[in-house]
Parts: sequence; C-alpha cells; structure tokens
Amino acid sequence: MTSGHIEVRGARVHNLKDIDLDIPRHELIVICGVSGSGKTSLALDTLYAEGQRRYIETFSLQARQFLERLDKPEADRIDGIPPAIAVKQHTASRSNRVTIGATTEAIDYLRLLYAKIADLICPTCGLRIEKHSPQSAAEQIAALPLGTRVMICFEPQQGASNPLTQFQSSGFVRVIADGQVLNIADAANGSFIDLHVVVDRLIIGQQDLIRLRDSIETAFRHGEGRAIAFADVSVAAGAPGSAVQTSIDGKNWPRLEFSTRLECPNCHRLFADPDPRRFSFNSPLGACPTCEGFGTISDIDLKKIVPDTTKTIRSGAIAPWNTPKHRHELDELLALADDYLIPVDVPFNELTEEQLRLIREGVPERKFGGLTGFFRWLDRHKYKLHYRVFANRWRSSRTCPTCHGTRLNEEALAWKIAGLSIAALTGLTIDRTLAVFNSLDLSVQRRSIAQNIFDQLNQRLHFLIEVGLGYLSLDRPLRTLSSGEAHRVMLTSVLGSSLVNMLYILDEPSAGLHSKDVSRLVQSIRRLSSRRNTVIAVEHEEDLIRAADRLIEFGPAAGDSGGQITFQGPLDQMLKPSASLTGEFLAGRRGISIPEKRRPTNHGWIKLMGARGHNLKNVTVEFPLNTLCVVSGVSGAGKSSLVQETLYGAICSRKSRDCEPPPLPFDEIVGCGQIDDCILVDQTPIGRSSRVNPATYIKAFDPIRQVFADTVEARTHNYTAGHFSFNVEAGRCSACQGEGFLTIDMQFMADVQKKCGQCGGARYRKEVLAIKYRGKSIADVLAMTGREAFSFFRGQPKVQARLKQLIDVGLDYLQLGQSASTLSSGEAQRLKLAAHLSAATKSRTLFLLDEPTTGLHFADVVTLLDCFEALLSVGHSLIIVEHNLQLMRSADYIIDLGPEAGDDGGQVVACGIPEELARSTASHTGRYLSQSLINAFAAS
Repeated sequence: MTSGHIEVRGARVHNLKDIDLDIPRHELIVICGVSGSGKTSLALDTLYAEGQRRYIETFSLQARQFLERLDKPEADRIDGIPPAIAVKQHTASRSNRVTIGATTEAIDYLRLLYAKIADLICPTCGLRIEKHSPQSAAEQIAALPLGTRVMICFEPQQGASNPLTQFQSSGFVRVIADGQVLNIADAANGSFIDLHVVVDRLIIGQQDLIRLRDSIETAFRHGEGRAIAFADVSVAAGAPGSAVQTSIDGKNWPRLEFSTRLECPNCHRLFADPDPRRFSFNSPLGACPTCEGFGTISDIDLKKIVPDTTKTIRSGAIAPWNTPKHRHELDELLALADDYLIPVDVPFNELTEEQLRLIREGVPERKFGGLTGFFRWLDRHKYKLHYRVFANRWRSSRTCPTCHGTRLNEEALAWKIAGLSIAALTGLTIDRTLAVFNSLDLSVQRRSIAQNIFDQLNQRLHFLIEVGLGYLSLDRPLRTLSSGEAHRVMLTSVLGSSLVNMLYILDEPSAGLHSKDVSRLVQSIRRLSSRRNTVIAVEHEEDLIRAADRLIEFGPAAGDSGGQITFQGPLDQMLKPSASLTGEFLAGRRGISIPEKRRPTNHGWIKLMGARGHNLKNVTVEFPLNTLCVVSGVSGAGKSSLVQETLYGAICSRKSRDCEPPPLPFDEIVGCGQIDDCILVDQTPIGRSSRVNPATYIKAFDPIRQVFADTVEARTHNYTAGHFSFNVEAGRCSACQGEGFLTIDMQFMADVQKKCGQCGGARYRKEVLAIKYRGKSIADVLAMTGREAFSFFRGQPKVQARLKQLIDVGLDYLQLGQSASTLSSGEAQRLKLAAHLSAATKSRTLFLLDEPTTGLHFADVVTLLDCFEALLSVGHSLIIVEHNLQLMRSADYIIDLGPEAGDDGGQVVACGIPEELARSTASHTGRYLSQSLINAFAAS
C-alpha cells in the first residue's frame, strides 16, 4: 500500500470485529451507520487515540507529564497516520467565564492587540495619555511650525530646601518663577508657588533634532520622567496640547507636557504599562475589584426573603427567620417593633419605606442588625457548608454597580481602539467587530506591529461569520448558546486554523444545525481537506454524507451485532440497490414515509403569552396537546429560549415546582391544567461517575438485585439485595471499592488505571459472584446488552418492564453496566427518555425534548418515531426542538421561529402542519421541508 493511505489492521477496540481498512489521505471521509455500530470506536478510540499517542511520544518526558495519557488502541497495526486533532461532542461549559472569545482564542489575540496599539484615555478628564521617549517628544516638538520659539523645562523635585542652588551648580541659568523668566541666581533665595527650570531655549527650524532630543532627555532626567515645553503662542496656538496655557511675562504660552510614564498631563494620575493580563477578567490585574470579574454580585433578594407579602411579620413573612435556629432574630424585631413604630400585624406589603429600611438595616443602638447584619453574620460563617447553602438560598445576582457588567476595572476600560474599550468591542456582534477592524486608520508603524494579530483575529471572526454566527458577540457566555451554536463555536478554533497534513476527527459536526447552516459548514470542512488534511467525520446528516469523497458504513446493527464494515466507497456506489442501509435511505427506497392522517389539534392547547427572554420578540405561541409538535428554525432563532428556558419554567411555576434557573420573562401562560406533569429531556450529561450506568439510571438494577436476593443460595447465606450492589461495602470488592479498576498514582506522570487483580474487573466479592441465577452471576448480567437481559429475565415482569423502556428508545444494544460517561449525547438523551417512560404511564405528561435525533441514523429515527407514537397513543404530548427533516415530515404541527438568528430572529414565522409550513415563503425551514416532502411523495 502506498504512503497515501492510513492502514488499519486488526482493529478490535470495543465492538470492532478485527477490521482491516485503508483510508485515503487528504480527502473528506464520512463514517456512517446506525447508533452503536462502531463509528466512534474507529474514529476517536482508534485513529485519534493512535495519532495523538504517537505525536505525544515525540515530546520529552518533562513535557509529557502535563499531557493527557492515551492508551494504545487494540489493533495489530496502524500505519501512515498523521498527528490528529479531534472535535468531540460534549456539553458546553456551565461557567459564566467561558465565552465565545475564550473558546475560539479570539479574546487572547484581542488582549494582545490592546496591549500593543490601544490608546489610553484618562477616565477622569478624558485626555489622551502617551508615554514619551526623548526621541518621540523631540519629533512632536519639531513638528511645530517653523519659527516657533520653544522653552524646554522641568519642574524641580518638591520637598528640597533650596533646589535652585543645586541646579545652578549643575549649569542651569534660567527659571520660570510664578510666570516670570528670571536668572536662577536672582531667584535662588525667593519662595515661589509655580517654578520651572529652563533647560534650553530654541527656535524650530534653526536647531537640529539632536539638540532638541538631548535637551528633553536632560529635562526627563532632572524632572523625574516629566518634561514641559512652552511654545510661542503667536505661531503655535493650534498645536496639539495647546489648550493648556501659561502666562509668562504677560504673554500666554501653550504648554506641552511629556512623560516617560503613563501619566495624565491634567490630573497627573499614573497608569500601569499595558499588559494582556490587564485586559482579562480572569486576572486580578484586570478584574473588577467589586465583582472579581463575574460581572454580577450576589445580594439578598427581598422577594425570596418575603415570598408571601400578604403575611404579617408576626405570622412569619420573613422566611429565613421562621426556622428554630434563627427564630431569635424575629423575636428581637418583635421586641423593638413598638418603640420604632413597626407594625407586625399588618401585611408586609403595607409597610412604609422607613419601616422597610429599619428591617433591612436594623437598629445598631439596640444591637439589632436587621437583614443586612444577619446575612453578614452568615457570611462570616460561610466556611461551614450548611451556613453557605442557607445564605445562598435567599440571594440573587444583579449587575455589578462598579463595572456595570463589563467585568473589568476602570483602568482596563480606559484603553481604547477606535474609541471602544475591550469590553465595548467584545460586546458588539461579530459582524460589527470585523467591520471595526476593517475601518481602522492606523499609522504604518502600528499596522506593522499588529498585522500578525489582525490576521489571526480576522481568520477566526471570518469563520464564525461563515458558519452563521455573525450575530453573536465575543463576550457571550458559552452556556447561554443553543447546542448548535455552541458546537460551531467549538469547531472554530480547529477549522479556522491553517495547519496542513493533519488528521482531523469530527464527531457529528452538523449536530444542532439547521439545513441552511449545514451547507456553509460543508464548505468550511471541504476547504480544510483541500489544504492536504485528512478529515474524518462521524456523521448522519444527508448533505455532509453526499459531500464526502469516500463513505465508510458500519453495521449491520448496534452493539455486538455491529463493528463490521458493511460498505466503503464513493456515494454513487452506495446509492445502488442493496449496497448499504444508509444508501437505501439516501436513495429514498426506505424511511420516506408521510403519515396517512395527522393527529388533529383539537385536544387542547397551552398558550404562552409575551415571551421576551434573550432574542424573543414578545411572542405569543400556542402549543397543541396530544400531538407531535415540532419547534423548528435556524440555529439561534430562539427555539431553546422559547421551549426550555421559558415554557418549561413557566409550567413549573404554575405547577408550584422548583425550577433552576427561573423562566425567562413572559406575561402569562394558560392551559397548564390540561396536563398532570411536564418533563424536560435535554442534552445535559446524566453522570460522570463510572458507577452510573443504564441499569441504575432506568432503575432496572433494583429488581435485578432482588431477583438474585430471592435465590436459594442467597437466602442460605442471608444475602439481601444490598449485597448485589457494587456501591455497598457488603457486596463490593474491597480492593477496588466496586470500581472494577485501580487508579495508580504515577507522581509526575499521568495516573494509570489497572484492572483490579482481586475481582478481575467484576466489581464484586467472590462470595457474591458465586451466587448464580440461571447460571449467571450479577457481574455477568451487567455485561449483557438490554435485549439479551430482556430475554434472560423471562418470567420476571418487574425487570422486563424496566428493560422494555430501553428497547423502546432503541438502546437495546447498550450493556447494562456500561458507564454513563461513555454515552454519546444522543444516547444519554434517549436514556433519560427511557427513565421517564414508566413515571408518565398514569398521567397526562408533556414531554419537552431537545433535538432527540442527535447522533441517530435514519433507521434509528424510525425507531424513535415508534417510541413517540407509543407515548402519544396513551394521551401524552410531545414538544420537540428539532432540525431533522425526517422527523418533521412525521410531525402533526410545526412552529417555525426566525426568520434569521440572533436579533433578526425570535419571531414566529409560520405554524401549521408540515404541508402548510412548506408553502411559507418566509420560512427557511419551509424551503427545505418542501423539497423533502416532494421527494417523499415521489418515492411513495
């Protein structure tokens, strides 16, 4: 085989069946197949792991100790693999400090740019502040009109008893004393308020620059870094800095000040030299001292402290003081109420401002601290967890009054480019930020200093715009983005790079993207492969599959029934009949179905009025019940803001359920009485611990352990269900504490995980493993897939009822004991849905789902639709945020938001059955759905 291929021989990672594969380099390869068939096992766990491992091995031992340790993938041979970079599917950070600028590294270059070329504007008086050298000061003075008379001076150091005598001995002849030019000998014994020592007198054009520079250098040396030039007013009135004038011998002279330090010439405020760290809210040098760079401060919230304002003080209106531990605070207030005319038997909302002030601030002379003093006392004890939790319960965040949400201190905000501070610039949309850079009028010197920085910034900003994120701002926290927006941001730092001869592994790059956005993403990925890079994408999106140079399909099914290559080759071969499962769907021979009759929307509605959070434009939306309702729209149109952040919270509030964070602003919601419960199934991780697995999550492990506890052998040994849990000391292996592996601390190297030698990775004590049910131990059961376990536990209805939920959502291929941290986002979401299925069997439940088709093959979507059908058939309702056209075709009702993203979105563009939406000329979704329906009708 030539060096133009990556050769894989005998790959056996996870469920891969000893596969052999030759992957051409410098092409776009898409790996497809049903969920769980082995795509990620090849792309990430084999190719990326080996490419990264070999690259890291070229580093020194000292450097490798700080890097992630990657195990050698199980394969006979992997040759021709270049250094690898992977962009994995993972949930965006929940930290408010992780912004778009930080993720794309644009903010790092922006901070460097401000440190290099920004202008310092005094925040007190608004003057531009410069640091001068003798050369730069001399050049500025030399630029004055020819014939201008100039006196170069300095102010003597204050505090000296008679400084003029010292300067006279140093050769200085004249001074300017209180507005008069005097001989230094005549002024030596005088006392003056305003005194300047004259270093040199010259006329512009008659002396060379060297003399001027030397004079200024002397003034700097004797004036503690400050020099002053007085220019003849008759010819220099229009010179820069001439607004400040001094009367000398009865004539006004413009005063020009120069300093070797960053010092305001008017208010003499000193500033530190620019440094990239001074423009970071993560550094103490740049962070606002009040909010410490968070932009918000936590303060007591009277609405939380007094949740029911119709209550009186005596009846417990002040909630924190109703507990036995803090009841004495209320008793103190009641004791002094009469003396200070605070009514305690009237509703709290009838108290005057003065009475509320006394309750908040207390009465110091009576040693009553009020609410403020009470929470200060709690803060002094916040090293105790229960005090900290109790105090936070009554607080809420508000914008920092010092930095007004910019997160930076006053000095950092004083540096400006094009009149904008770094906070103001990052607060602009990315489109406008790029326009500011393109319109900058910089000197040749500044342009040469910043050119490399501009190149890096422009490259990242251009890519963000290319993938449709120009409406966002660089200071937008990643946690506030939709999943599609967040994924494209994370792609930017990789796809926007200029590396060549690399292996890029992209895990579902189109996840969360509208069909309109996918086409632009495809163009960016194609450019990446055109730079002699090898791009391997694990993908289910039709447009990206069709754009690939080569396709590799895994199957034929999931789990142990997968791990084989069922097709490899170009698209035209895949589209041939019976060539591959994916080809059957792409060619329209399978999966193209339109319901013969859509469910009517006459079973009730939930009406949400005045939703205006984020970019929502005060919209009123009606959601039909007992239907498959899809909320669509381009990425960033406001779908998540409407469904997850407003509708769900509003329903929870109406049902008197806790919801964190609280819903975004809205006016009213009606119709909630028609449902008994509301369940949100989003894409947040279900657990990072190895102890969380599908069996425990769907609560199938409890009845399984009981089955083992009911065996004759277990009862003989007095074993209970707890003995069959790897979380309980009675049953778990004592060596690994039920983990199945031991973590070995390698000191300066990465920790190593080794299979437990005592239990062999089974997690349990040998005595527990000796208990068998139908010839299988509890560890053997955890190694079974969901479908295998369903057959194995025949005759155990409680176990089978739980496992049936796993099968219904298409996760029957998962092992019961598989760690939840190894699941994809799509698998995790379906596992959540499975866990909620039994809880909703006896009530009218509204399910809110966030892109459940993420990570699903066309065949998997069919299985998911069957699951939705089962839910709807027993009276439940579904509202799904989705981009998948296959699912939209099966919807009963679609609500399309847009028309564009960001500030140009947040409106209801169209709504109705799919056919009605397809006829909407204002809807981007309608355009793509129209073509999809045409293809479906043609295929049927």
